[in-house]
Amino acid sequence: MTHTATAVPAAVFGPKAAAGLANPAHALVFGPVTPRWDGGAFFAPVTQVLADAGLRVTVVDTLALREEGDDSMDHLVARWRALLPSYGPIDLICGNALGGAVAQALLPDVGPAAAALLVSGPARTDGLLESRLTDIADLAADGRSDYALALLDRRVRPYGHGPAAGTAAPAPHDPHAGSRLAEGMRLLCGTDVTAAVRAHSGPLLQIVGSHSQLVTQRHTAAAPHHRVHIIAGAGMRPHFERTAEVSALVGTFLREKGLT
Repeated sequence: MTHTATAVPAAVFGPKAAAGLANPAHALVFGPVTPRWDGGAFFAPVTQVLADAGLRVTVVDTLALREEGDDSMDHLVARWRALLPSYGPIDLICGNALGGAVAQALLPDVGPAAAALLVSGPARTDGLLESRLTDIADLAADGRSDYALALLDRRVRPYGHGPAAGTAAPAPHDPHAGSRLAEGMRLLCGTDVTAAVRAHSGPLLQIVGSHSQLVTQRHTAAAPHHRVHIIAGAGMRPHFERTAEVSALVGTFLREKGLT
């Protein structure tokens, strides 16, 4: 893995299986709302599958292009649209949560044949999802990032799953983390990229958990040739909760679409 020196925090992985190829397929991954850039750890199980299959994977911090006081998803997408050519050809565009929404909004910009892989990436929001996102954002904006993170941790778990035994006490308030959480959660409110998704002629795989408290099947969009796969019993992070199932699913998708 190498870290790029651009203004946008990013990490580049692989390829492994096709290290000798001059032009491996390229996957660009957009990250979710995190309290700080985690170097791509949020997508590690899926990144492993992509790299092992011979893809070069660039993971970026979606929130890096937000501007203070601007909670417009359209503006965030426009900034990413302007930067997109700097990443070169994109064969597979990926995203998780907020990153999934941005990736789907950028589908018209990556070419009709490009594949898309989303994990709990909403194409649209509704009142319940926006209410839960706003609860987290309000805590973070009120100087209680510790409570916001605790609530986020509870919401990303599947229904009926409490905190793991021995969970550490929340860290003190972190203004940087609070800003990212507040602005990131609000960016998602009002999202609707349904038209862009349904118009995309390339292959698309969307993965969501059946027991998610946030993004569920009703927040997805798909054309008839796309696929939405529900992981039974999983929450917002099916790639960590059901790693083997998700890895097999992604591997099959890559092979079927000629990306390996």
